[in-house]
Amino acid sequence: MRIWHGDTTDASARSGALIGADGLWYVGATVTGAVLITVTALNQPFNQNELAQMAPYGSDDLSTIASGTRQPPLDPWLGSLVQHLLGEGQLRQRLVPVVAGIGALLVMAFLLRRLGLGLAGAFGIWLMATAPLMVRYSAYTRPYALPLFLMILFVYAAMRWLDVRSKAWLTVAGVAAVCLPLSRVPEPTAFLMTTMATLCWLCWRRRLAWSAAWPVVAIAGAAMLAVGYPMFRSLKASASGYYDPSPAGIVNRFPDGAHEIATGLLPLLGSWLPWWPISVLVLISALLVPASRRRLAGWWFVWPLLAAPVAFALAYHFVAPVDFTRLPYRARAAIFFVPAFVLVVSALAAAVADAANRSRTKVALAALLGAALVGQLPVTARALWRDDSPDFARVGEMLDATVPEDGIVLYDRPAGPDDDHMGFLAPKRYLEDSEQVVETSQLAHQPRRLSDSGPIYLLVNGQCTSGSCGSEPVSWDDQVAGWHIKARLERFTLYAPSDGQSGRNGAIAALRSLGHALGPEVGFRQTFAAAALLQRMGHAAEGDALVQQMYADADAETAALIREAAERKGLDPFR
Repeated sequence: MRIWHGDTTDASARSGALIGADGLWYVGATVTGAVLITVTALNQPFNQNELAQMAPYGSDDLSTIASGTRQPPLDPWLGSLVQHLLGEGQLRQRLVPVVAGIGALLVMAFLLRRLGLGLAGAFGIWLMATAPLMVRYSAYTRPYALPLFLMILFVYAAMRWLDVRSKAWLTVAGVAAVCLPLSRVPEPTAFLMTTMATLCWLCWRRRLAWSAAWPVVAIAGAAMLAVGYPMFRSLKASASGYYDPSPAGIVNRFPDGAHEIATGLLPLLGSWLPWWPISVLVLISALLVPASRRRLAGWWFVWPLLAAPVAFALAYHFVAPVDFTRLPYRARAAIFFVPAFVLVVSALAAAVADAANRSRTKVALAALLGAALVGQLPVTARALWRDDSPDFARVGEMLDATVPEDGIVLYDRPAGPDDDHMGFLAPKRYLEDSEQVVETSQLAHQPRRLSDSGPIYLLVNGQCTSGSCGSEPVSWDDQVAGWHIKARLERFTLYAPSDGQSGRNGAIAALRSLGHALGPEVGFRQTFAAAALLQRMGHAAEGDALVQQMYADADAETAALIREAAERKGLDPFR
């Protein structure tokens, strides 16, 4: 095996510039990716995690900004800086990941161009620019695109140092290495450790000069010790209960973790990468074709880029004691698989392009690569246009246009006993009067005073009304006694009072009717909220009877689950 430094016969490749006969293909792919990422950032509504991430950005205190996100400080500090300079807005508050995602595309283009891959490298950039994971999570306000960009930047800078011994590139590599654990902990840690191990191994096997490699190894090690370890300790303290490396714990979790990898992680990757049979065939072909296998073996950075997502996936399933039904491996973490997959595809494409004869094998491999590119486009289109999260901005516009100023909106996302509750996200951001929307969960926990006047509206998010919370939008528009459907928007249905029901009595009637229409399994929260209001108004016996009737209407298994959820979440006002 030798260390591949690219085809040095091309002056444009030696300079790393995106010029030359095939340079326009690189530029076109990068520009296309930038457009796709920007459009996604404008179209996708903020989800619950993004809003939580941005919540402390308005603070002037750096400690508050960093600690409020339970993340390393670099991403929240940059996000807060942009918000202070430009204000709030869909694209402005996603500017950090958008710029990082576009930067990752640009640096990867320079990297593949530097390797002398020609049109094969351009094909790899087109694959990366249209990759669903890249497009979607470069428009996601959490630290995923930023550390991905820093990893690719480190690789490119380190490669330039190994090629030309430029101190400027070594400095860039040092800055990227220090910033990596300041942006995110798990994947950067695995990336830096594997970089050190790979370069040391190559030096030991005399495939790389130690005089060239040791500065890169030293930089990665210093970043790990000086920055990575403190960040790890801080993250471990702020997210207690998510890290248990004990051998006994790993052994106990192994069956569930292995099952989750087989039934959760692998299907997830198969749904976000090109159609999974094509992806598998691409990986197998890249290993079987000697030319692509030699290229991959000569690129030292393949292992660090691959180790980062693999190490996190294994740690998440075997080291982290999490409940996979509530916290499965998320697609956003899989964005770190993209660079390694692009390198594999580029190596195979280069082998196909370099093949001298037009054999059936060459034609078949070319068709396979084309299918890999085209096969991911439907998922990319969904990432562009289909909302992954409920659009509370549009809901706010609907409520402001429909509900009178004195109206009260009771909101809930009815769900089963094992599902988490999601409130109305960012009411101060999306509503003219944030006090107009009252969540039924708040009424159950702390019954609040409701005005004796003002019509009572019901807003139902139907996502989980089927008994499980799937990824596809689900609406619920059944009849609710005493209320009629006023408006619909995606998964949301707004009910208006048919007989002028208002105030506290109207709220109790609305909750009772909605709980009855939903049934005990998903309507128990409404029943508990109605009982809490009855108790507050001095009708405790009626409220208790309402709860007992709910249990009587449920089957034994559902009743047991409701009791467990009520005890765990403090829903029952009489217990």
